[in-house]
Amino acid sequence: METTSKYFVADLVEEVGSLPTVAAQIVSQTSDPDCDIGDLCRLIQSDGVMTMRFLALANSAALAGANQTTDLRAALVRLGLRRVRNVSMFMGMHDMNPLDQTGNTLDMKEFWKYNLATASCAQGLAWQRGDRAYEDAWLAGILHGIGLVAMDQTAQEGLSQALSMAQECHLSRTEAELRVLDFHSGELGARILKQWGLPRVFADVLEYHCEDYEPGEVCEESDRIISLLRDAITMVRSFHFGICGDGREPVALDQLGEHLGLAQPAVEALAAKVDREVLDLSRLVGLDLDGQHFQKTLQESKRQAARVGLEGFEDTLAKEKLEEQLAMARDIQQHLLPQKQPDLPHFELAAVNTPSLQVSGDYYDFLKMKDGLVGLVIADVCGKGMPASLLASNLQACLRALSLVFNDPGQLLNAVNNALFESTNPEHFATLFVAVLDPEGLGFRYASAGHNPPMLLRQSGETEWLKPAGTPLGMFPDMQYPVMDVTLHPGDLVVSYTDGITEATDWQDVEFEESGLESIVRYCAGRPCEELISRVIRGVLAHVAGSASHKVFNPDDLDSGPQPGEIDAGDDLTMVVWRRKS
Repeated sequence: METTSKYFVADLVEEVGSLPTVAAQIVSQTSDPDCDIGDLCRLIQSDGVMTMRFLALANSAALAGANQTTDLRAALVRLGLRRVRNVSMFMGMHDMNPLDQTGNTLDMKEFWKYNLATASCAQGLAWQRGDRAYEDAWLAGILHGIGLVAMDQTAQEGLSQALSMAQECHLSRTEAELRVLDFHSGELGARILKQWGLPRVFADVLEYHCEDYEPGEVCEESDRIISLLRDAITMVRSFHFGICGDGREPVALDQLGEHLGLAQPAVEALAAKVDREVLDLSRLVGLDLDGQHFQKTLQESKRQAARVGLEGFEDTLAKEKLEEQLAMARDIQQHLLPQKQPDLPHFELAAVNTPSLQVSGDYYDFLKMKDGLVGLVIADVCGKGMPASLLASNLQACLRALSLVFNDPGQLLNAVNNALFESTNPEHFATLFVAVLDPEGLGFRYASAGHNPPMLLRQSGETEWLKPAGTPLGMFPDMQYPVMDVTLHPGDLVVSYTDGITEATDWQDVEFEESGLESIVRYCAGRPCEELISRVIRGVLAHVAGSASHKVFNPDDLDSGPQPGEIDAGDDLTMVVWRRKS
């Protein structure tokens, strides 16, 4: 079967014929290291269309800037011999298969879009990787589809079947061609290049770029260009520019940089280069293409990713694979939290924010207030995802600015509420508890904007819950927030928290509740505040994992329970705890 196939390939090569005469001669002359520029000018000037094409390209914005020229010799020097060779090959191939040719299986406009972009991508990748063979990479990109065009001229029925099979069965075009024709377009292209007398390296690139090969089967130069060509094809397919007939799913744009080993700025720079080159070269042959397709596609991809983020990460992370961006957002959120605790001579203090897998609006802070007072804040912004995180950062900025003006917690919340109401929709609100500590340690004054009631455990064992008295922030303007005074005795303990603690559920949807929090706090009342918080977090995670009942806790058993990071509680677990020292 293989021998018959090869003979058939040889017959097809004979039918394809040669490059147009002038283009072939230009390729031959420019491939000679001793090429005479004067002889090359005279050859090109024998073809008026070819002359005008080279002048137009040399005067394109990408090459000329403001330095226009009407001198062909200057134009050729500006382009360089390798570039002249490449463009001659491109124009010769196009003239063999013009855009207005009828009766084709291939859409020639889509074919040339794809080939021009592939050539430009291959050249750009070579530049970025420091490969000196960037002009050869460009030529390989232009040539790699010549076998497909030859099939379209000489084996239309078989090509049509192969293209249909590739799409219907989600195959690579090469695999479909082998199934239908017992050879692939790369083999045919390699034979054509050999007949045209091009260097062996290009024939090898065409034959092997679409199939596996053993180390040493091709020379090192061919191997490098094959790698560049494969990556260029991947990029062009990801941008959906032109048609190559492949039925496999392209690499998603948000994964392209990682796939190619390129940073995002490098991908964007390469996309801009491709847009410029494709526009300039397509005009030479009368192909009207969008000059900013790659850049527009990148921008649309960014906008879509942003929309996905705003609509909620929970439903879309798996689809859009934005885990890296989400981790960065969580890192930013964590940096909004205080980096150190205030030095309080009369109070022991500890705080924690254990983030869930989502970006949420939980927030705590230590405020430097008017007259040197210290305020403790814990807040929970409505919702999850990036909107909640952004509102939390806005809330932090308001609090830190206004706490330098107000030391009364009620007045502070009134001012923050009005600021948030002016800058957000009523659907975006936050609950918040703020306590202003007495500098002598005698107690604190607090105001609450609908936040979960903190637990006050007296040294005597009596429990009080500091009920919320005000409306959440940002819902209505000009709200009043009553201020409560709490006296603390030595050893009295205050535990503030967000609803991630009390509303954490096990597999039966049973909540941890205030009773679960109180159980652990009572067990750990004599321990340091930092350790108490750690025990509560472990207790919540144990409840979520179903490994403990929240009604009865032994704090020593919690040492073997799940640790933060090992299980997701479904929401941030945030606490601020303080105790009056003895």
